[in-house]
Amino acid sequence: MDVRQLRNMLAVLEDGSLAKAALRVNLSQPALTKSIQRLEKQLGVRLFERDPRGMIPTLYASGLRNYAQAVCASLLEAEQQIEALRSGHEGAITIAAPPLIMTSFVPSAVARLSQHRPKLQISLVSQTRNLYADLLDGHVGLVVSMLFDEIPKRGLVKQWLFDDRLVLVMRPDHPLTTLSFVEPKILLNQKWIFARDGNWGQSRLRVYFEQHGLDLPRSRIESHDHVVMKSIIMASDHIGLIAKLGVEREISTGALACIEIDSPLMGRPIGIVRRENEPTTPATDDLIGFLKDAAKERGRNSR
Repeated sequence: MDVRQLRNMLAVLEDGSLAKAALRVNLSQPALTKSIQRLEKQLGVRLFERDPRGMIPTLYASGLRNYAQAVCASLLEAEQQIEALRSGHEGAITIAAPPLIMTSFVPSAVARLSQHRPKLQISLVSQTRNLYADLLDGHVGLVVSMLFDEIPKRGLVKQWLFDDRLVLVMRPDHPLTTLSFVEPKILLNQKWIFARDGNWGQSRLRVYFEQHGLDLPRSRIESHDHVVMKSIIMASDHIGLIAKLGVEREISTGALACIEIDSPLMGRPIGIVRRENEPTTPATDDLIGFLKDAAKERGRNSR
């Protein structure tokens, strides 16, 4: 199986058209057609069905997709590594994570990696959407995120680092801080600020209230920015549900207080997600080691 055939197949999958895919891979349409046909002959299956709407992938093409993406991404990284060694540099690595994890956890490991490998080019991508699609496509080399059950099981492998929790956050002299135990009914009448409708934390909170026969409280304020949320909570009676990772500094300085909700729904396992069966570069091995060290340091400090 030729990697060029896999790249050509992926182009047809992504564009849904031989004509568009041919432009993408810089081939004539007949040449692209022959490439797909040779791959189908080698595999002994039909990968696409012709349709007035374009090229419709069969079950076999869809099943091959993740493996083809991993192979092409691995080859691209290998080519970049060879070029880096040839030119006297240490190559490049792209790390992606959701904003809260990127700002609160990743920096210490990246700083150590940069110090250890001063010639390495490091790119940081802070995003929430398409993390795993970008990882499979080879746009990023490694993701640090919550280890969702929704992470694709094919083509990716997860590695646990530490457990975080969603906690109730409020100003230090908020009336709730005087209570030894906060019942769900008490939380109904609080002034809530939510991150955004439908996010992971809010969905967990909704299930928590439903388990106690209650509806999710109505939010007074909504914000996509955790920094804005924390600022409003500090200056008012509002409370919010925020990952403890994102408020540890404010809690340690006394700027905010938090109360843990006694429910497994609030757990947030954090870890590394990589492409499966892909050899890691020395720089990636170092980064993983520094991320593990940072996770252990967090554990020691939280005791």
